[in-house]
Amino acid sequence: MRITASDSVRITMDDSVRITAAGSVRITARDSVRITMADSVRITASDSVRITCADSVRITAREDSVRITAQQDSVRITAREDSVRITMDDSVRITAHDDSVRITMDDSVRITAHDDSVRITAHDDSVRITMDDSVRITAHDDSVRITAHDDSVRITALDDSVRITARQDDFSLAA
Repeated sequence: MRITASDSVRITMDDSVRITAAGSVRITARDSVRITMADSVRITASDSVRITCADSVRITAREDSVRITAQQDSVRITAREDSVRITMDDSVRITAHDDSVRITMDDSVRITAHDDSVRITAHDDSVRITMDDSVRITAHDDSVRITAHDDSVRITALDDSVRITARQDDFSLAA
């Protein structure tokens, strides 16, 4: 069946409208397609639903929240060529009700608040935490080194004691 009009097509029913096809249903418009309901719009598919756009896709909830839920697997947000940005006027809250929150990067993770930042880097079996390029904490094997500008303190765990080394001075504390 084909419906063609030069201006517009309006389908109005008192109860419901159902479009069923054995193959596919395609809605094409040169300008825009609007689906408006007084209550809700539900899109259901037995396999998957894809929304593709040449420019951008916007999902807006004017009074409540936008929820994306995966019943069995995970929710994935992927940007192929740029970055994923989460922007909020108030604050961003990441909550894990189960085990932990994992942030994975190839190089490092940077957390910035105002102009201050903390960078966490894993390199050569060590973890380095750098704060604004002035304070650095490095954990490697059996020791932790804290560096502020050019001064540093190293804390080393030995068999039955802890060694604290500050520049050239050395003293030990028994565990």
